[in-house]
Order: sequence, then structure tokens, then C-alpha cells
Amino acid sequence: MQAGYFQPLNAPYRMAWMWWVILLSFQQILFFENNLQMTWLTAILLALVVLCFYFLIRQRRFFVVGTVVHFTKDFRLVTEQIDLRYVNSVKVNKWTVQFIYIGKEYRFFIYGKSNQLIRALFAEKLATESKGSH
Repeated sequence: MQAGYFQPLNAPYRMAWMWWVILLSFQQILFFENNLQMTWLTAILLALVVLCFYFLIRQRRFFVVGTVVHFTKDFRLVTEQIDLRYVNSVKVNKWTVQFIYIGKEYRFFIYGKSNQLIRALFAEKLATESKGSH
């Protein structure tokens, strides 16, 4: 079993980043409106901003078992299982991986050794498909 790290780049994740910026801006506005005094409301909002930031930037893991890639999900004990035999339209860049699995598009930010692992997996998949088509 091989493993790596990823960050999702799907629409809900990008929306969560936008709401984080809005929450941070709201906290900063309240802080400056109170003449730079930390009140209980700004302290709670600051703690909430820091907690949300942690959940946005923490690294998620993926595991490769045979031809199946297991992507961990937030707040769930199950993983998203992607069988490489059913993956189409693969695009692997320096920082991102994008593919379609059974009609659903997946986009992930993967870097370093994790990106090299994904590149090797998809290169192996493409090699086996080209052998099977001939």
C-alpha cells in the first residue's frame, strides 16, 4: 500500500475558502470597530476563524491499494474509492490532478512525492490501456 497527501479543489471546498475570508473580514471589522479592543465576540470569532483555517489547510490522505485509490473524506469514517479502471480524461499537471470517474469530475491539489505517485499510477494505467487496445 502506498500513500500520499492531497487537497480537494472542488466547488464546495472553494466555497468554504470564500466563507472563511468573509468570516475573517467580519472578525477584523468588529475588532477595528471596537478600537482594537478584544471583546468576547471578537475572541470567539477569532477562535472560529483559526479552527476553520485548520480544517481548510490540513492535509488529507489518499491510499493506493492495487488499482483502487482511497481518498479520505472530512468528518466521515469511510473513504471515496476510485477504481482506476473506470477513470477517464486524466490531466496531471505539476500541482493538480483532474479526472472523471463514472461521470463525476474530481480535482485535487497534489504536490511533491504524492504527485509523482499519482503520475506513476496514471502512466501505468495508460500503458495497460494501450496494450489492451492493440
